[in-house]
Amino acid sequence: MQPRHPLLAICAAALFGLAACGGGGSSAEKDITDAVKRAEVGKDVKARCEEVTTKGFVRRVYGSVAECRKAEKAEPDDKPPTGVRVTNVKVDGDQATATVREEGGDTDGAQGTFELRKEDGGWRIDDLGVDYLRSQVNKGLDSGGSATLAPKVSECARKALTDLSDAELKRVAYTSISERASSDGDLTRVIAPCLSEAGSGTGSGSASFLREKFEEGIASSLRKSGSSRATIGCINGRLRSSISEKEIQRTATNGGKTTPELTRKVADAIRACPGK
Repeated sequence: MQPRHPLLAICAAALFGLAACGGGGSSAEKDITDAVKRAEVGKDVKARCEEVTTKGFVRRVYGSVAECRKAEKAEPDDKPPTGVRVTNVKVDGDQATATVREEGGDTDGAQGTFELRKEDGGWRIDDLGVDYLRSQVNKGLDSGGSATLAPKVSECARKALTDLSDAELKRVAYTSISERASSDGDLTRVIAPCLSEAGSGTGSGSASFLREKFEEGIASSLRKSGSSRATIGCINGRLRSSISEKEIQRTATNGGKTTPELTRKVADAIRACPGK
């Protein structure tokens, strides 16, 4: 599962990127292990959205099977676990829990509880424990997050996510992996103060992470229109003085939708920097 925002690897990358190890035990334990395995092996989107997750889980997280299929489609930069270890399976009638530990990928070592339910004659994943989601936050920041953000920003993001209540963390994680319209805003609202600090970007200057991403987007669009490096530099230079950090943060937390005022400022900068 890949979220739209780069940091979503922190909370959600490979939430279903699972390949089971082990097995044995009762028939129920084997079926539960197989259900977890099918969530990853073969990258079968149909299985993930219709065969190894409950209808309730799909409805709560994605909204519909169609949206699940869209969110679960593999992306080139996906780095899910290469395996998982399924242990401590406990069955109570048509419900069960299991401890899952990830091996490999961006969140190697993440561990926590999976809840399963028997539905349509088979065991299906019905929920992910908050202990698992919190473990993913920490492991993701230790690996994928540190490659994207400066150390102080990673720690700021870690604290912001750790301070969320269990219900808030689960909401953020689930809306993120679903890639529904509000998912970017949910995560970005939590970590926006960290990403807006001067010097939080990956470059050598004092730009924030959010401003760097904003300027990269402007540059990409201008390059497609044939603008020269000098013209792009002129435009972004003007935007640094005319667009505040709060305006960029507001855009980021609004799913990337720009305000008329911000659009006007970009247009003014383009007109002030003629040439290709």
